[in-house]
Amino acid sequence: MQLDLPLGDGDNAHLRLSNAALTIGLGMNLVYTFDLSGRLFGAFREGRNLRRGLDGRVLARWRDNQRRRRRIWLSEAECKRLLEDVRRDLERILAAEPPTAYASVLQRARTFDYDEDVLRFRQVYRPISILPPDQYQALVLQATEGCSFNTCIFCALYRDREFRIKSPAGFAAHIQAVKGLLREGVRLRRSIFLADANALVIPQERLLPLFAEIARAFEIMPHTVSAAQRSAWLQTHPNGVTGVFAFVDGLSAERKSVEDFRTLRERGLRRVYIGLESGHEPLLAWLRKPSTAAEMLDAVKRMKQAGLHIGVIVLTGVGGRRFHEGHCHDTAAILNAMPLGRDDIIYLSPFQPDPLAPYLEIAQAEGIEPPDPEFAREQNRLIRALLTLPPPPAGPKRAPYNLSDFVY
Repeated sequence: MQLDLPLGDGDNAHLRLSNAALTIGLGMNLVYTFDLSGRLFGAFREGRNLRRGLDGRVLARWRDNQRRRRRIWLSEAECKRLLEDVRRDLERILAAEPPTAYASVLQRARTFDYDEDVLRFRQVYRPISILPPDQYQALVLQATEGCSFNTCIFCALYRDREFRIKSPAGFAAHIQAVKGLLREGVRLRRSIFLADANALVIPQERLLPLFAEIARAFEIMPHTVSAAQRSAWLQTHPNGVTGVFAFVDGLSAERKSVEDFRTLRERGLRRVYIGLESGHEPLLAWLRKPSTAAEMLDAVKRMKQAGLHIGVIVLTGVGGRRFHEGHCHDTAAILNAMPLGRDDIIYLSPFQPDPLAPYLEIAQAEGIEPPDPEFAREQNRLIRALLTLPPPPAGPKRAPYNLSDFVY
């Protein structure tokens, strides 16, 4: 539904209400998007795209005069002013007496308690550290907490928590708490991401009951629904989800058979993301990765045999010049050996060292230069040039994965 609503001060508001969100346009340079519970999700103003996370933080992104991408987290005071401006604009729109269908969502947005919402978010979730870019808008369900390995020297995302697997009862309670937090806003999130770092490490006999809890709480789009039928299915199933998505490491994937993965596909698993990082074994060993490139190649082959889609993550700029040639050529060789097709994604992620991880200290001690954005771009170009996989649409997508863009 769409509505052009004249406001009392001479402005005009353009409202678009779907079964998932309310979007409001005020003039040419101001847009707000709310989920149906009234929670501000995103905005565009003063030439900047703003994305608000459930934790209350707001990331601003824009391009400067040289068309370079820029991003900054708003300060607490800036976030507060943003919400105050939003409420004032909502009051202006409500004063124009929009139809009931719009007014109910507008009223929820005007009175939304953001402080209470952030408090509940922190009670429901452990920190959500990272997601693949195509899952930034997923509904995260934390079947596990933390990482089962925590050995990689470049990562400190999960070192603040012990690894544990939720019981079916505990996971069911978590699902209900998530749904209670998001309320009508759950409709904006049309896929499920099974977290944390490598949730598919869960043994199959413990994992299947967790998938059963997901199936009890959500209607999952059958894998037989074609790409052409997808939009129609989502329109007729406003509370449905397209499937379950998750990270896995090569060592954990080795513990599941093709039949195990095929069973998970039947239960809703659609795409699995594996952090290859590099195809160069000496670099993987130096990074303290728990899996070899050969193990990860075998894992991808078996998951593809089971009918799953794959996301492969590669780091560019990691390891410096010492590993440069081997990293680029071996990574391209491993990717070329993977049976990746049109529904798969190769993510090229510029390495950004976590200051809480030991990478920088170890690299400095060994004379490896610190990461440099231009060096990461150089490796990105070389790896892409060495790929022999078909380009899209026949072959896998090649996509950037910048950790600085992540907001949940």
